[in-house]
Amino acid sequence: MTFSPAHITALATHPVKGLTAHPLQVTTLQAKAVFPLDRAYAIENGPCGFDATAPKHIAKNKFLVLARFADVAQVKCTYDLETKTVTLSKPAAADVTLSLDTKDGQEQLAAYFTEHMGNKAAGPLKVLHCDNHAFTDTAENLVHVVNLASVKALSQAVGTELDPKRFRANIYVEGLPAYEEFNWEDKKIRSSSGVEFRFVKKTRRCAAIDVNPDTAERDTNINKALYDSLGHTNVGIYLELVNGGVLSVGDTLIVE
Repeated sequence: MTFSPAHITALATHPVKGLTAHPLQVTTLQAKAVFPLDRAYAIENGPCGFDATAPKHIAKNKFLVLARFADVAQVKCTYDLETKTVTLSKPAAADVTLSLDTKDGQEQLAAYFTEHMGNKAAGPLKVLHCDNHAFTDTAENLVHVVNLASVKALSQAVGTELDPKRFRANIYVEGLPAYEEFNWEDKKIRSSSGVEFRFVKKTRRCAAIDVNPDTAERDTNINKALYDSLGHTNVGIYLELVNGGVLSVGDTLIVE
């Protein structure tokens, strides 16, 4: 089987789990790691048992995430990755800029969302961070790839145009048929810049993708449309970084 080259049209990292993504034009990756700063911070929704001295994977429902709280998407985030600051914006409120990398800034972020969520969150809210740990949905350090042709096909099944940002990927690609990426298992995958990947698994979706990133409304039932049309609830794939290197928008993923 001959696979189409997948052209990278966008790259993104998600510094705070559940919040707005940060677009990248180029990034330097390390073997068996996530994208730089991807899910480096998370907002704990009530004590979850996280131990920074022995960090382990914790299920996403312990955090402030879109799967449970559509209101989170009402807050838009703009990041400065060099200074590790974030600016929080929402309608009818002044912007707030704070440091993600200081205790004071983390307490400000927790307080901001405590006020924003009101009694909807279980609380108390607390920002968690631990060097060399990512609060990803998977126990392994992986990167998430979404094929824009698959999103287009899914949009047709749902009956409305879906913003690819709903799927919170690190790498967005185009140039291959819808769902062809599901056939990459056991294949050699490398970028035109020399970064090598290993296929790990398909991405089983949750209710987070039903939240419109612009309106913060839960306005679809995508998993039902997926199951009705394809018999599964997968959109996207997880890859492991085999080696380090530089990845840029405009690079190509080649499958052999």
